[in-house]
Amino acid sequence: MAKESDKREVGRPSVYKEEYCEMAENMSLLGLNDEEMAKVLSIATSTFYKWQKDYPKFSEAITRGKVPADGIIAKALFRRAMGMTITEDALTRDGDVVSLKKELPPDTAAAKHWLGNRQREKWASNGDTNITTTEPLIIIRTVKSE
Repeated sequence: MAKESDKREVGRPSVYKEEYCEMAENMSLLGLNDEEMAKVLSIATSTFYKWQKDYPKFSEAITRGKVPADGIIAKALFRRAMGMTITEDALTRDGDVVSLKKELPPDTAAAKHWLGNRQREKWASNGDTNITTTEPLIIIRTVKSE
């Protein structure tokens, strides 16, 4: 009679390696999504999700990479949407380095993107271009004269 320890698992052995944890964390910091990370690791997306269940360190590494990266990008997007003052170093003709303050105005595209994600029901672009009004509509046609 075979012992419990003598039994082999059914199926192909896993190609998972411990060094994939660091790779997954780095890829997450770069902003890769799960499908892209699976492709880099040369595995199916389903295998990628299985590894997250089977190997807690792998799952934790992905989270460690995604959470800070998302926070950093969200902060930068928010600052850009609001406008900001930045300081840049410049070289004078005399060879001296001086600090210059530069005003960056609020960025409408960044603000719309931020609001479209944070308040989706109010700001998301859903492709609806219909205009509803209770007022009479006057259409003016401009003809180009030659």
